[in-house]
Amino acid sequence: MEENKEEIQKLNTSKDIVNYVKEKTSNSQDMVYRTVQILDSTIYVIYNEAMTATALISDFVIRSIKSINYEDVKSEALDNIQNNLDTYIDDSLNVDNTRIMKRQRVYDNLNKKNKNLKLTIEDIVDKLEENIDISKVKKLDLSQDDMFYYLFSGFACIVYNKEIIAVETKANLDRAISTPTTENNIKGPKDSFTENYQSNVGLIRKRIKSEKLVLEENKIGRKSKTKVGLMYVSDIARQELVEHIRKKLKKIDIDGILDSNYIMEILEDANKTEFPTIISTERPDLVSIYLLQGRIALIIENSPFVLVLPAFVDDFINNVEDNFQKSIDVTITRIVRYIAFFITIFTPALYISLITFNQEAIPTELLLSFVTQRKGVPFPAFFEAMLMILSFEILREGDYRVPNVAGSTISIVGALILGDAAVNAGIVSPIMIIVIAITTISGLMFADINMANSLRIWRLLLLIFAGLGGLIGTAVGTLMLIIKISSSTSFTKPFTYPISPINFSSIKKYILKRENVANDEKRRKILTDNLTKYKVKE
Repeated sequence: MEENKEEIQKLNTSKDIVNYVKEKTSNSQDMVYRTVQILDSTIYVIYNEAMTATALISDFVIRSIKSINYEDVKSEALDNIQNNLDTYIDDSLNVDNTRIMKRQRVYDNLNKKNKNLKLTIEDIVDKLEENIDISKVKKLDLSQDDMFYYLFSGFACIVYNKEIIAVETKANLDRAISTPTTENNIKGPKDSFTENYQSNVGLIRKRIKSEKLVLEENKIGRKSKTKVGLMYVSDIARQELVEHIRKKLKKIDIDGILDSNYIMEILEDANKTEFPTIISTERPDLVSIYLLQGRIALIIENSPFVLVLPAFVDDFINNVEDNFQKSIDVTITRIVRYIAFFITIFTPALYISLITFNQEAIPTELLLSFVTQRKGVPFPAFFEAMLMILSFEILREGDYRVPNVAGSTISIVGALILGDAAVNAGIVSPIMIIVIAITTISGLMFADINMANSLRIWRLLLLIFAGLGGLIGTAVGTLMLIIKISSSTSFTKPFTYPISPINFSSIKKYILKRENVANDEKRRKILTDNLTKYKVKE
């Protein structure tokens, strides 16, 4: 708006405003300009054909404007003059006849002046609100409000007498609320976020009906002007964390925000780690749980994924499903997940270390079995492992890209037929197929794609260290992994909490065993000063 202020100041008539819109939109073909005549008054209606419901404009907006009775407006204005005539009369006049005569003269003069009485923008607003059940009618100030933001957000702009009112006439361009597609669940709510900003806010509000749930809106993107909502529970979330995120959002200067990943990438640049420090989810129940813990949610317009921050490493290993299962079952499942975490990172590196450099560490019978299986394989174990990992990654990408109908076919052909053919042809050994298969399957336990990609990066790095130095190289790579993950932060909070800095009560509660709902009275101190979830009634 700053660069257009001088142009805006030169707009003296409604026609000037219409021409200004035409010039700025380069006479775009999806912009519609309609005029409505009421006696000697011309009213302009401007809207974008793609973003608005044209039937709503024709059947309600235009019809409401045409139904304004010009004579009624004039008569009402003159009645107001009659009722307030005393304001034009000098109170010092005490003679009744003189006062009556002066009232008549003033009335006649005002009546003559108002024979060509014009409609006011308020008359149009009153008629619209009388005839249309529309949630948003806003009077715009061109020097303060961005008219184009409203036009391309589905509003119709009514221009009259140099004044503008925006009426919400949005077309329904959004899909209905459906089940999650990337975060399947057995128990718990089945609804998921959509591309509609208001619907996403409503799905959270539906679960947290508190006046303490605060929503702050920002428009980010020079061209896209994307609405980004900052949501938190004011009496739980730390205000210094809210202010930290608020400042980061205000610093973003980019042409357009087309998806939540744009915001995630910009905010994560400062963390300098391969591991994700922001949770991206399409489940409103999960976002609600995190908000009640003291975290912050970012709702991005046109994106079905909501961002939650800060995030800790255990958030990507644990699952929201844990809240809907028995505590003992959750304990067993979490132990399996942590075992899978180490398997998917270390198994290929350990196998290469043992089979290539440190064969003395393998029991004799097992070593003989490995030697027998590798007999006739022309490639070193390291190259063999890299070849199989590459093949599995190609299969995985193929599953993501092709239609669902063809995805299962690719998996069967790739994993079974090609794998069996490769073994029979002597290109790879059966044990290598098993090692890479269990590594890949263990990685599937982590649904977050960013976490899966981080594990893939470190799996390859450790494999390279193992190929260079055996168990010693693997140990060096492991030490680098520990240093990297321990030094990572998520918006000023340690990424490895509660393992480092260590907190035994949180380890027991969030890693080893899910606290029973009836006993889970405390929140994480690292996220909030409001530690008490509830107090048991005596």
